[in-house]
Amino acid sequence: MKASSWYKVNEENTLLTPGLLVYPERIKKNIASMLSIAGGVERLWPHIKTHKMREVVKLQMNQGISRFKCATLSEVELLISCDVSHILLAHQPTEIKAKYFLSLQAKHPKIQFSTLVDNLDSLQLFSDLAAKGNQEFSLWIDINNGMNRTGILTELAYNLYENFSGMNNIKLQGLHVYDGHIRPLNLEERVKQCNIDFKAVEDLIQKMESSGGKVFQIIAGGSPSFFPHALRSRVILSPGTTLFWDLGYKRIWEESPFLNAAVVITRLISIPNKNIFCFDLGHKAIASEMPLPRVEILGMERAIHKGQSEEHLIIEYSAENNFKVGDLFYAIPYHICPTVAKYNKAETIIDGNKGVAWPIDGRDYHLEI
Repeated sequence: MKASSWYKVNEENTLLTPGLLVYPERIKKNIASMLSIAGGVERLWPHIKTHKMREVVKLQMNQGISRFKCATLSEVELLISCDVSHILLAHQPTEIKAKYFLSLQAKHPKIQFSTLVDNLDSLQLFSDLAAKGNQEFSLWIDINNGMNRTGILTELAYNLYENFSGMNNIKLQGLHVYDGHIRPLNLEERVKQCNIDFKAVEDLIQKMESSGGKVFQIIAGGSPSFFPHALRSRVILSPGTTLFWDLGYKRIWEESPFLNAAVVITRLISIPNKNIFCFDLGHKAIASEMPLPRVEILGMERAIHKGQSEEHLIIEYSAENNFKVGDLFYAIPYHICPTVAKYNKAETIIDGNKGVAWPIDGRDYHLEI
C-alpha cells in the first residue's frame, strides 16, 4: 500500500458509515515517538481522554508505561481494569465523585490513586472524606498559569500549600500544570511562551521546597507543550492526543513526529446541486465545537465546507471529479478527542484489512454510584 493511501481499507464495501477507524501500527509508532521525546517511561504519564480504549492503554503498558491520567470516573474504571500502577484523575472531583473515587481506591489497594485540588473548600472536603473512611487522599495542587480554565493562580497557591499541613489523611504529591493555551505555530515561539508562563511556577516550586525541604513532583503540559516541557529534566509529561493525533494539533506542531492514527469514514449520500455534495457526517459523528471546517475529507482538501446539521455535512467542491452517491471517503478530524467519544467502537485496520473492533470503554458518563 502506498504511503499516501495508508488509511485505505481493502474491502470498503463492508464499512458502515459514519464510523471510526484506528490503525494499531501507527499508534505503536506514536508511542515510540512519545518515549523518544520524553527520554523514557519514567517521564511519561499519558492522558487517556483522547482514545478511552483499553487496547490503547495496553499498547502503552507493553512499552513499560504504567501511570496514566484521565478525566472521568468511567476512565478511572477503565484504567483499573487494565491494572495500571497509578491513576491520576485530572479533574477536581465534587463531593459525590470524590466519595466514589475513594470507594474505588479502597477496593483496589495495589493501585495508587490521586486527583487535583485548587481551593481550600475542596481541600477540607477531601480531608473530611478521607478521615471518615480512614483513608489517605493523595492530591496534586492544580495550577493556573494562564489558561484560566481550572487551577489556582500561582500567587495564591502557596497559601493553599500551607494549609496541607493542617489536614488529616491528606498527602501532597506535587503540582499539576496544564497549559493548553500555549499554541504558537512556530516551535521556538512556543518554547519561549511556555518558559515565560512557567517562570511563576518555578518560583512557586522554589518557595515551597525551600520552606519544607521536600522535592515535589511536577506534571506539566499536554500535547501542544509536550516538547517544550520535555526540555525540563524534572517535569513529568502527560500528552494524550499524541496517540491518535489530529488536524488541529498537526497544524500547531507541524514538524512533530506523530502520525494520524485515526480517521472517520463517511459516504456521499446526495449531490443536490452542481458542485454541492452531501455526506453522512453530521454533528453526531464529528466534534463540532469549532467553526467549519471541522474535518478534512481526504481527496477533497480544497473543498468549501458550507454547513452541517445533525446527520449531514454539505460541501462545495468545483474540481473535476466523477464522484457518485455511495462513494466512501476518509476524513481526519480537527479535534479527535470529542470525536472518539461519539462512537461505541473503532474498527482496527492493519495492512488495509479489518481486524478486531476495539470498544471505546471510557465514554460512559453514567455510573451506578
